[in-house]
Amino acid sequence: MAVQNLKATVNSSSSIHPDSIERDENLKTLLSKKKLHLVLDLDNTILESSIIQNLTTYDRDYVGVKLIEEKKVYQWVYEGKGFKDVYVTKLRPNVKTFLQKASTLFDISIFTLGNLTYTTKMIDLLDPERLYINSQVITRENVPLSTPWRKGHDLLSSHERVVLVVDDAKDVWEANAKNLIDIAPYGFFDDESSNKKSWTRKWADESEKYGELARVLRELKKIHKEFYNLEEGEDYESRDVRDAIKEVKRKFSLQGTKEAMSQHAKETINEIDECFKSMEVNCRKNRLNRIQTSHEVM
Repeated sequence: MAVQNLKATVNSSSSIHPDSIERDENLKTLLSKKKLHLVLDLDNTILESSIIQNLTTYDRDYVGVKLIEEKKVYQWVYEGKGFKDVYVTKLRPNVKTFLQKASTLFDISIFTLGNLTYTTKMIDLLDPERLYINSQVITRENVPLSTPWRKGHDLLSSHERVVLVVDDAKDVWEANAKNLIDIAPYGFFDDESSNKKSWTRKWADESEKYGELARVLRELKKIHKEFYNLEEGEDYESRDVRDAIKEVKRKFSLQGTKEAMSQHAKETINEIDECFKSMEVNCRKNRLNRIQTSHEVM
């Protein structure tokens, strides 16, 4: 249930297109700190929000007072001209740890198609002291009216070759698909239009230790390490994060030695065990598919 239907009227068509000088300076700064630029989506990537009125009866009963009082779900009010909506927001498990650890390797930006008021509230929940989300915040107001449902590198202050994107919606990044890191959508609240069972229906939640954000963080660390792993005669300014992504994927696909397979099988089994512990029945199929030989598991 990505928040696309906020009633606030946005009249701005402001542009924040950075110039080449700004990007060159940004590149020097990133390389000097041995960092890359990480761009995060909000809805269904690192959190989920819904107007309470739009929740199913089941979820209104489930979310109720208990989860709000325990601060597992945040309730807040969105006010505009002539309306007042009450929202609930559920942060994806492990997101604050993810932000803290990722910020040591990346400058972190938010790029969302929600509006600025909503985005500011979400950042207040995610990073109230603004310790980790330390780069750009790009919202609906900044997106060209000609392509209202598209995201692109043209609004980012960094060169494309140092940008990594984590977004559950691949299609909005069509022009920058090679910079995208896959993540499964986070659906905590019940969705009558989907056949997939929500976390509230399972009376559970995604695993913090073995869930999507933990997996993505591991992948981001590998890509960062690959980017800054220089060959003789190379320099950082010749590197491209898209090559690093490709190389990490190539190394993963070639993990055919007994030792590598055994280690990977152990990690996968741990993920499956954790899923069962948290009552997750629909563990991501690609986890299971990564075990390439059965004898290493038995």
